[in-house]
Amino acid sequence: MTERDPRALTFATPVIFADVPDPDVVHDGRHYYMVSTTMYFAPSVPIMRSSDLVHWSIAGYTGPVLDDTDALALRNGHDAYGQGSWAASIRHHEGTYYVSVASLTTQKTYVYATPSIEHGPWTRSVLDGYAHDQSLLFDDGDAYLVYGAGVIDLRRLARDDAGTFVWDGPATRLVEDADVDQTSGLHAEGAHAYKIGDHYYVFMIEWPTDGIRQEVVWRSASLTPQSQGGIWEGRVVLSQAVPVAGRPGGGVAQGGVVQAADGRWYAMLFQDEGPLGRSPQLARVTWDDDGWPVFTLDAAPVAAGGRTAGASDLLVSDDFENQPTPAGYWNVADADALTTSDETAWNGSSLGLQWQWNHNPDNRFWSLTDRPGHLRLTTGSVATSIVDARNTLTQRTCGPASAAAISLDVSGMKDGDVAGLSAYQQKYGYVGVEMADGARQLVMRRADRHGHVAFTSAGVPLTAGTVLLRADVDFRDAADRASFAYSLDGAAWTPIGDDLAMEYSLAHFTGYRFAIFCYATAETGGHVDVDWFRAGDDLEGTRP
Repeated sequence: MTERDPRALTFATPVIFADVPDPDVVHDGRHYYMVSTTMYFAPSVPIMRSSDLVHWSIAGYTGPVLDDTDALALRNGHDAYGQGSWAASIRHHEGTYYVSVASLTTQKTYVYATPSIEHGPWTRSVLDGYAHDQSLLFDDGDAYLVYGAGVIDLRRLARDDAGTFVWDGPATRLVEDADVDQTSGLHAEGAHAYKIGDHYYVFMIEWPTDGIRQEVVWRSASLTPQSQGGIWEGRVVLSQAVPVAGRPGGGVAQGGVVQAADGRWYAMLFQDEGPLGRSPQLARVTWDDDGWPVFTLDAAPVAAGGRTAGASDLLVSDDFENQPTPAGYWNVADADALTTSDETAWNGSSLGLQWQWNHNPDNRFWSLTDRPGHLRLTTGSVATSIVDARNTLTQRTCGPASAAAISLDVSGMKDGDVAGLSAYQQKYGYVGVEMADGARQLVMRRADRHGHVAFTSAGVPLTAGTVLLRADVDFRDAADRASFAYSLDGAAWTPIGDDLAMEYSLAHFTGYRFAIFCYATAETGGHVDVDWFRAGDDLEGTRP
């Protein structure tokens, strides 16, 4: 693939109009790779690839799951909403790709390494302790993690006899107070650390109480802590909001820098876009005579009626044809630690990289092989709602507006089962099929901002074995509405229920997703079969 110059491209901002927060980018001389945060979704830690910093595709993940715990797997009344993995870092060093990430849920920090993002194999190091928003830094033969909230800490890594990363001594506090603007309501965090020329740079985000989110940088000629005479200087390098699709924007920040093959520099940051989530923004970076970075946001913001190409495979249709070979992210050297039972072992079915499960899946209860050409979801546990239901399969929604539809065979449902298509966040809505007393009915439900059902439409009796379900989301001009419909003939859509007023909840801390679900409220063993998933900016028909 030939590298293209971002300056030669016409692109809008955000470069990806979807929830791809906390971006970190590395260039290996041929491709750009970007990691981002998807928290409690699995597979864990998505990695995207680009030849020009503008057009992205999903290349892989660091592993099928982050770890196997009750919270990460929605087991025994536990969950990891709003937690999971945060703010990954990616580096390419001496022919090896490294990805690090920390988890509030497990209170551990993970470092992955591989010679190939796409194919593996991956090695996995697990460090005790949570290194908040950490960044990998390789310098003169040493490896470090740089991290902190309101401070900047540095901790050296070493390798044990097995080649696994371990801590090498305690953390050193480089900067005692990392808030450049001392009125910050959100203390400086989200470290991205580099050795560039004769200086060390740590880029961070902070949020002044009366301002917008802004990008700051700390710089020093050495890694000597302030407490030992080290001189660290901090500056604001970007304080700018970008209106997007009729939304004013809350400030572009949190990200790092990357140098292209031609020597030019760029930064990939993000901006909050309401219920859609946090979308990547591409900035140009130059350096002044004193070696300080200068950030420039000069791309045209996407209009309410426009769209950005960004990542063509974040929201895509699927006919659920199985690939017999597992994706490269399954090639984890210590996979036995993650596949302690059939629940976590590979089940012979391989989904496309655009899909992520809401929490770790139970691989015993979903399949692409039980009925070839279909996704089968079987109820393996009893749930109270979609919030604690396992094996809910998701794709991101995309702006400014997008839609999704499924063909759902409900003939295998049991009494008490609920299955359908959701616009999913804490304040969710869905169109689905519920079965009780041997009869099925179509219904639309929506939750309040606490995740409790606040509205249920009148039920529509369903005698057919297959039904088409649809969800539309609209983020234009901050409309933030989701609507739902069904079809019995594949030709006409019938609206059901009322609109969901979508809200971004920090309790989940992710943008809205389209979600396919099936759960039991009474008896396990029922199932549904999904023939296809169709997605796009707008669905005029059911099988485009």
